[in-house]
Amino acid sequence: GEIEVFEDQVWKHGPTIKDFKGLTHHATVSINTDAVMVIGGLLDNQAADTVIWMNLEKHRMKRMPTLKKKRYAHAATTFNIERTVYVAVAGGFHGSSITSSVEILPVCDDGDLITNGDWTEIAPMNLPRYEFG
Repeated sequence: GEIEVFEDQVWKHGPTIKDFKGLTHHATVSINTDAVMVIGGLLDNQAADTVIWMNLEKHRMKRMPTLKKKRYAHAATTFNIERTVYVAVAGGFHGSSITSSVEILPVCDDGDLITNGDWTEIAPMNLPRYEFG
């Protein structure tokens, strides 16, 4: 898909991900001032488990470990435990069912990208949810 980046008060073209043209209902989370992760979504009417790290400044991308569950219309956020930054994804649709599952992934340790981690399922939310916004 095509990415746009808001920089210097204007929208500019960012990196293009050919494999993700038409990706919808994904979650995007900011990791730091120049990097985001695009997580899951709906591609060709199928739920995705794909996770992409994008450096918007350098227009570089890296595939990250795939989600345990394919999902779309979910939420994502970051949180820190000591010096490690984690991404959490929660809820959304898994297949045709709304899920309450939550997965976490360590992504940065002392500012360095962690590429060899795996998503871990943690305790589910009390209620299944989707489209949190």
